[in-house]
Amino acid sequence: MMARFCKASQRLMRVAAVFAGLALALAGTGRAAELLDVRFGPGKDKTRIVFDLKGAPQYAVSGDDLGAGRIFVHFESLDGAVSAKSGMGHVAAARFASEGRGVRAMLELKKTAKIKEVFVIEPSPGVAKHRLVIDLVTADKAGLLASLPARKDDIAAIIEQVTGAAPTEKAPAQVAHADIPPAPSVKESAIAAKAESQVVVIDPGHGGRDPGSQGQSGTYERTVTMTAALELKALLEKRGGYDVVLTRESDTDKRIISSQRDELARRESLARAAGADLFISLHADAISQPAVRGASVYTLSEESTARSAKIAKSQGDYQVYDVNLKEYDSVVGDILFDKAQDTTMTKSSKFAEILIKNLSGKTPMLNRSHRQGDLRVLLAPDVPAVLLEMAFISNAKDEANLNSPVWRGRTMGAVADSIDAYFESESRQRQAQLAPAAGQ
Repeated sequence: MMARFCKASQRLMRVAAVFAGLALALAGTGRAAELLDVRFGPGKDKTRIVFDLKGAPQYAVSGDDLGAGRIFVHFESLDGAVSAKSGMGHVAAARFASEGRGVRAMLELKKTAKIKEVFVIEPSPGVAKHRLVIDLVTADKAGLLASLPARKDDIAAIIEQVTGAAPTEKAPAQVAHADIPPAPSVKESAIAAKAESQVVVIDPGHGGRDPGSQGQSGTYERTVTMTAALELKALLEKRGGYDVVLTRESDTDKRIISSQRDELARRESLARAAGADLFISLHADAISQPAVRGASVYTLSEESTARSAKIAKSQGDYQVYDVNLKEYDSVVGDILFDKAQDTTMTKSSKFAEILIKNLSGKTPMLNRSHRQGDLRVLLAPDVPAVLLEMAFISNAKDEANLNSPVWRGRTMGAVADSIDAYFESESRQRQAQLAPAAGQ
């Protein structure tokens, strides 16, 4: 019962984060601050940006991929102004514009980079000002977009904007017995969810009647993906803090059915039904050029998002985070589906970047390791998901690796490390979002 309650709390946090969260990932508290200056500290492949402020900043970070990329810092309740300045390192220039009661800083990049870290340095003896620090490191545009905080929209604001009327709140149900505690607040749910296990769904690609690709020595893809999935499951369970679900447990699993299309749909549905916090599909690629080798990581392409909504509607599964979107006006439902999907794609790309970083040096990697595709198994709108092509089974050396316990342990260890790092980052982000409420 407690496990079910904690999982419900996690889902409550997800709904709150997507539908009733902040418009952007806000940080910092306090009254109006004053912007004093912006400085740059360039390095070989990194650049530090420092905003000097009098008073604690209230800020949000966003960006786009126009040109080499742009990063915006939205300061709320900000006094003072700074003139445009030439940048250094990755930054070509910094420009400032009034934005309501605040200021928007635009950092135009001359060399594409991603955000490695954003943090505030409090005043210290001898330094009376606050400093907002943004560290950039060289990356491609996919890395830049993946590093941006996910935009989160308030469901009430969307409904009011589209329909002209905010949703009415239902009266809380009466508690029948005095010994039954009231439902926890979102903040209390966050505390409960923090200690609860994360649900990771591992999908060993192919299986049953679908053997997948075959290597030069006769190795089947369905076999190496199953072995790798079991290795990863064992690693995660040994570390603790994870509930691991496999979409199949053997090649004779009765859940494996004849239609490949239906099987892919089943694996997506299984992940959602399990309340997955992360979905990883393991595969071993094949190509007609046997010299090609290396791993790659796929996330869902933007072009595939419309197909996701179409399939969800046709299958009567038009919901996100257990919220039935058919209860809303069709326009509102479409907007909410899109917003949930945007958040999920951002989280998927975030995990993909972490995964690629940890795999590098552990196993051969393809050039342009982060790829996007129209992959049915990644279509769930509310489950961050990646497809890992562990190696090319059509390459003799990669096939040998896929059959090697040493390689498998090393590579799945890197995947497990990436899962740890991803959830640690998500936890830090949730705590940062709750910080302003804690001070009220």
